[in-house]
Amino acid sequence: MPDRENNKTSGPHSVQLNEHRLLTVTGVRAVPTFTDKLIVIELEGESLTVSGHDLAVKGLDLDSGRFSAAGYVTSMRYSTAQTPSSLLKRIFK
Repeated sequence: MPDRENNKTSGPHSVQLNEHRLLTVTGVRAVPTFTDKLIVIELEGESLTVSGHDLAVKGLDLDSGRFSAAGYVTSMRYSTAQTPSSLLKRIFK
């Protein structure tokens, strides 16, 4: 039986990319970083880093959790958000 502690699933979200040019994401909690080359989108329990060029925000509604951007997307990468308690556990292990 798999260990559920290590296989946490994030909250529901969706990512749609049309022809590398129009990005739509749902389940968004925050967008802490945004430049014309990099967007960091916080989801529940993880973040999505989008790289590209000429990126521009088209819409952001944190009440509904929707985000959209236009530009040319070259890569998207998920990373798991670390909680401070797990970081402290590793430091004092």
